[in-house]
Amino acid sequence: MLETVKQSIEAYKMLQQDESVLVALSGGADSVALLRALYELGYPVRAFHLNHCLRGAESERDEAFCRTLCARLGVELTVERVDVSAAVQQGSGVEETARHIRYARLQEAAQGTKIATAHTADDNLETVLFHLVRGTGPKGLAGIPPVRGQIIRPLLRVERAQVEAYLAALGQDYVTDSTNADETYTRNRIRHTVVPVLRAIQPSAAQAVARLGNLLRQDEDCLGGLAQECLAQAERPDGTWGIAPLRQVHPAVRARALRRLLVQNGMPLRDVTAQHISALERLLGSANPSACCALPHGFIAQREYNVLRLIHGENQPERPAVPLSVPSEQMLWDGSVRVSVHVLEKNEVFYKSFNTFCVDCGTIDFVSLCVRTRKAGDRIRLTEKGGSRTLKKLLIDRKVPRCKRDGLAVIADKTGVIAVQDIGMDCSRSPQGGARMQIKIEGY
Repeated sequence: MLETVKQSIEAYKMLQQDESVLVALSGGADSVALLRALYELGYPVRAFHLNHCLRGAESERDEAFCRTLCARLGVELTVERVDVSAAVQQGSGVEETARHIRYARLQEAAQGTKIATAHTADDNLETVLFHLVRGTGPKGLAGIPPVRGQIIRPLLRVERAQVEAYLAALGQDYVTDSTNADETYTRNRIRHTVVPVLRAIQPSAAQAVARLGNLLRQDEDCLGGLAQECLAQAERPDGTWGIAPLRQVHPAVRARALRRLLVQNGMPLRDVTAQHISALERLLGSANPSACCALPHGFIAQREYNVLRLIHGENQPERPAVPLSVPSEQMLWDGSVRVSVHVLEKNEVFYKSFNTFCVDCGTIDFVSLCVRTRKAGDRIRLTEKGGSRTLKKLLIDRKVPRCKRDGLAVIADKTGVIAVQDIGMDCSRSPQGGARMQIKIEGY
């Protein structure tokens, strides 16, 4: 077994010679074998034990065993106690909560050094079977990675029978978790009922699955690299992604690119499902240039004609109607828009510019004058020759993205629309020789 562990460390560059490593020590056979193996191979080892306080006297027994073992070997041991059952939050199970707490405390105790966990080839086989029946892709079928960040798994090529033989040869005892026999846990049922049948058919089933995992990880590395290249080609300076690069690549690359896009923008990987990727792919191929779809955690994917934008619903500020007094200058809607209005002096020159409008004061109801967002039925007439059009149709014709349409500032009174940010002014409000008012809208 020692030789297999040594080969794994070298093959995956887990540790440099004399590099310190923290061992996650439960007291069970696998973790005890890991500690003894790294100790025998000459690595400077420390150990960490977390008492989950879930099994009463048995949990106390495990902690005491770890203390005794480390004291006998002269290995520094850190012990922490957490009442996991009290820490369980709604929507999470005891096992999931224990795992999150365990890894968090391990990282704190490691202080930047490598963390060795005692996952074996048998654990990998059980994990792959669990993923397979639950529904997974190539990444799930690849099983447990030998290295993930600072976490290393030197026993991943070692089978449980080899672990027990190694400990027996050393005369090393260990503790057994009584819950490992409880078949109400899915993983235990796989271990006790499914795996023995597979081994009867193919004794080297665990090693076969390990070889498959290595091949799938190689494929994943290649496809992941292509996906990252695709995202780089699609990314635009304004925070959107071009539709064309995402649609033109192979579906295997596109799916991975979309998954990376979501994760890089703050969505937890564990919550990105195949259904979400399928929804995004339908969005990319939709004939509706302003289609959108909802995603977990309040995220929304929005088509803006030839680009894709990912927005967070909670980040969309409210834009209530705001009365406009004259003269005034106001920063509105969380600083996204500045609106200034003042009456022009008789001989004052009006300098026409984009989003600066000159309005006839006689056409305005100053009591109801306000800045707001668009409403159903809003109409505007931009030229004398043309008729009035609904603001909705005008925005569509000008290919203004849907998510931007509801954020445009609309200057209006009880009569109707006076001017619209980035669109123009209703020509019926043009100066007719009387008093004039200047309206300026600045977007940020």
